Amino acid sequence: MNLKKLATFSLLLFVVVSVAYFVYDEIRLNSLVQKPEAGSTDSGDTSLIEDYVTLYYFHGTIRCQTCLDMESNAKKVLETYFSSRVENGTLRWQVVNIDLPENYHFVDEYIIMYNTLVIQSYKNNEAGEWKELWKAWDLSEKEEEYIQYVRDEVASFLEVN
Repeated sequence: MNLKKLATFSLLLFVVVSVAYFVYDEIRLNSLVQKPEAGSTDSGDTSLIEDYVTLYYFHGTIRCQTCLDMESNAKKVLETYFSSRVENGTLRWQVVNIDLPENYHFVDEYIIMYNTLVIQSYKNNEAGEWKELWKAWDLSEKEEEYIQYVRDEVASFLEVN
């Protein structure tokens, strides 16, 4: 009988600790999110910009080192060669896990079969032209060539759009 009470108490304690941790985690996450004050017009708020270009990096849940390097090096290109556009919000970076249900629409929209980069223009917050950077995967293990390719493709896309 003691063993049954001990098991019941242990399970109950586990549930209480789990719920407490969940509540703590939610409170902590909510405190990290800074909400702008009503009427605030922060000049750094890029959500007000309606014409911009987004470089997407699409990936699956399970990623190898090459996949992680692709993401890191593409982000490095934006930060190194296009920092002023990133800062003013006319060039954006977005990493998307296409294995998540809320992102399935990207697979259909861009016909994604594997980890890849896609650059998309937006005019008046409406999706416009887009281009998949086909050679990104082929060059992914040649860092200098990959960076040059992504840089050239982004520059070319920005020039046209």
